[in-house]
Amino acid sequence: MSETESTGDQGLESRLIGWKRISNYLGCSERTARRWEREEQLPVHRQQHERRSTVFALPAELDTWVGSRADVSPAPPAELAPGSQQSSRLALGVFASAVLAVVAMIAIWPRPALVGPDVGRDPIAVDLYKRGSALWRQRGEGPNRQAVKLLTQAVERDDTYAEAWSALATAWITLPTYSDEVSASEATDEALLAADRALQLDATLVEARSVMASVAKGRGDWLSSERIYREALKVDPDNTSLLLWFAGHYREVGFINEAVKLTNAALALEPNSPPILSEIAMNHYQLGHVEQAQEMLDYLWFSLGVETPIVWVGRWLVVMENDNYEAARAWMEKTPFEAFESTLLAYIDVREAKRSDSALLPSEVNEAYRNGLPGWLAFHMLDRVGMIDPALEILDQESSGGHFETSVVLFFEYGGDTRKRAEFADLIERLGFYDYWRARGAPDLCQRDADLTFCQRLSAQ
Repeated sequence: MSETESTGDQGLESRLIGWKRISNYLGCSERTARRWEREEQLPVHRQQHERRSTVFALPAELDTWVGSRADVSPAPPAELAPGSQQSSRLALGVFASAVLAVVAMIAIWPRPALVGPDVGRDPIAVDLYKRGSALWRQRGEGPNRQAVKLLTQAVERDDTYAEAWSALATAWITLPTYSDEVSASEATDEALLAADRALQLDATLVEARSVMASVAKGRGDWLSSERIYREALKVDPDNTSLLLWFAGHYREVGFINEAVKLTNAALALEPNSPPILSEIAMNHYQLGHVEQAQEMLDYLWFSLGVETPIVWVGRWLVVMENDNYEAARAWMEKTPFEAFESTLLAYIDVREAKRSDSALLPSEVNEAYRNGLPGWLAFHMLDRVGMIDPALEILDQESSGGHFETSVVLFFEYGGDTRKRAEFADLIERLGFYDYWRARGAPDLCQRDADLTFCQRLSAQ
């Protein structure tokens, strides 16, 4: 790029300054962002100072560049056919609902549609909205808190600013992800108020609707979650983010074939979108198509340069399903879970030894979980090696608030024996699944293995 280029009509506050913020916005590593500038004309500007230059980018230009990549990037692997099945030692949806459930998806994929019209609005309110949205994209407790503050100031100056209300709802719903000082209930109440106000002003804002759906899921009200997504799709049927979030709903309740249909619909609209391709990969994994899953994950990481936690952990689990434990250890060099590296390596050791009697692993996993290891991953590792009682303990802790983030790990087709226990059936009843299944039918897993305890309980009700 040339030195010191014009920023056009965009104010200085809308700039993404530094490679870290640019890469966060794009959802890639700094190294990948630099490579894209060098090799693929990523629109990056430089402000020359006396001794050095400042690197910055404009969000609108990045969005345009990302949209153009569909025409120049190599073709991704084919979509997944709904209902396709093949045997495997394991099929797991891992990060699927982490991407699709609004809270987790927002925390990982950094480019939501939060730029609304500003013609005729209070310019200070518009500035506060843009700065708050830019801060929110940076992730982390500090930026998220400041985003809430600025967006609150925006709607206080202009209480008819629907897009700002929608952005405020999203900022509130993600804040507990980063801060223990804000309770989930407080954030939920604030998010609902903001989302409701946004929809009163503009019923087409799917982000606000999705916040409401996320809140419903968090409360175990899966029927309301489905209703909200259906209503939102009527308003905006070609919104790919919405299709992915709705697919996540179905995946979390165990309806993988419905999730596949929605994900393929999103893929048809955006055939080279990293979040969609990641979901397709996880669909393959959940259905036991291990080789196809690795092919797509490799394409994302090595061809597109999408070096995200989602792709990393998916590939890590896939290579273990191929019994390639040395490759799993080597892949640890790139892990985003550095704080839990010893626990993950211990899990590889137990998997390779095919042991279910290790007294050390449950204590290591529990300690890691208390220190921030995602509950779904802690549960999965213990369940996968047949440590049923410790796995149920994790599930009990994780669901004590009535929600299990990324519940897809509970209903994948080739899981362990944990689901045969009555305690498992009790715990998922706490999470509200039975009410949904009684209204919508049994999950796919029960149609293939009706002898599981929770499936028997459902059929008896």
